[in-house]
Amino acid sequence: MKIKLKSLLFVLSLLVGLWLTSRAQAQPNRLNHWVQYQGSYWFNPQWSVTTNLQYRTYKPFKDPRVGFAGAEGQYTFKDAPISLGAGYAHLFNRNYTGPEETNLTHENRIYQQITVRGNLWKARLSHRYQLEERWLPQGYHTRFRYLLSLRVPLGPKEQEVRPWYGILRNEIRVIVRDQPFDSNRVFGGVGYTFNKHLALEGMWMSQLAGGGNHQHFTMFVLRHDFGRMEE
Repeated sequence: MKIKLKSLLFVLSLLVGLWLTSRAQAQPNRLNHWVQYQGSYWFNPQWSVTTNLQYRTYKPFKDPRVGFAGAEGQYTFKDAPISLGAGYAHLFNRNYTGPEETNLTHENRIYQQITVRGNLWKARLSHRYQLEERWLPQGYHTRFRYLLSLRVPLGPKEQEVRPWYGILRNEIRVIVRDQPFDSNRVFGGVGYTFNKHLALEGMWMSQLAGGGNHQHFTMFVLRHDFGRMEE
C-alpha cells in the first residue's frame, strides 16, 4: 500500500507538471542551455559540503543568461532516510530587454531544505522541500520549492553493475505574494556513472513561468563526489 501511494503521488505530480508546461505551447518558445558542476565532499557518512556551479546561455556555450555559484552543508540522519541542508548562492541574471539590449542584475539567496528518500521498486525516489530567502533588485521575497525525483536503473536486471539510469523530475516553485505561482519545471533524461565518484547526466527541461512564459533547456550535469556517490 505504501509503495502504491508513493507511485500514485509521483504519477500525479508528473502529470500535473506536464499539463502546466503544455499550457503555453502556443506561445513563442525559447531554447536555452544549461551546464552544471556539482561537487560534494563527505567528512563522514552524516556530514557533507556541496559546491554548485551553473552556467546558462541563450546559445550553446555563448550569449550568457545566468551564472550561479553556491555552496551548502548537509546532515544525513544515520537511522532515517532524511537529510537536512542549508546554503547560500549568488546569481547574475542577464535578460534581453530588446533585440540588441540586455539588462544585468544580481541576486543573493540563502535557503534551507529537507530531503526525504525512499525506494519505488528498483528505483530511487526523493522529495525535496526547500525554503528560499531571496534579495533581488526589486526587493526581498520568499519562495517555496518542492522537487519530486525518480532515478531508474537501466540495463539487464542480471547485470551486477548498471551504470546507466533514467531521470524523471518535477519541481513546483511558489512565491509569497498575491499571485503565488512562480514556475513549474519538468525534467527527463539519462545519466551514466563512470565510477563511485563521478557521474554525468543529460536532460531536457521544460519550464512554465508565471505569465505563460514557456522555455526549454538542454542540460548537462557533472556530479563529482569526494567520498561516496549516492546510490
